[in-house]
Amino acid sequence: MKTQTKTILEIIKYLALIGAIGFSIECGSQLISFIISFSNPEFAKKMYLANKSIFELRSQNLIYFYFAKSLVIAFVALKAHIWYYLFDFLHKLKLKNPFTDEVATKIQNISYYLFGLWIMAEIGNGYFDFISKRTDIDLVNHFNHGEYFFMAGIVYIIAQIFKRGVELQEENELTV
Repeated sequence: MKTQTKTILEIIKYLALIGAIGFSIECGSQLISFIISFSNPEFAKKMYLANKSIFELRSQNLIYFYFAKSLVIAFVALKAHIWYYLFDFLHKLKLKNPFTDEVATKIQNISYYLFGLWIMAEIGNGYFDFISKRTDIDLVNHFNHGEYFFMAGIVYIIAQIFKRGVELQEENELTV
């Protein structure tokens, strides 16, 4: 049973690394298309993962476009950061003694990052709704966001369980 848990966590660690790399590539693509859009907007529109409806904003209102593109870049960058943080957490996790303050804090930080991602998605969807009402471009619900709040809550609960585990472990060490 021990080796199965270790193997599963090892697989998840590398899946987290793949997620971090994937979102980093997406973030880089969004950033490069944004930079290229200053000089060659037609080419930037054809780049990998370029959202054509956001680029339609460029012809109607540059400020709307810049802010919308910045929100998308920040959203994807935070996703990449969360996946890399998870990889780093799993890489440093010691299964012989998992109930430590460091582990509990890292799990709690993941919940805060997920909550921040949910807040950013809410702000982004609100902004895109605002844009959609003022232009003829449909950007409503561009950010998928409902699950981030749910995940943040679950991860936060797990962090609190880990903190209680740390307290119990410290009490047991003092008793012995």
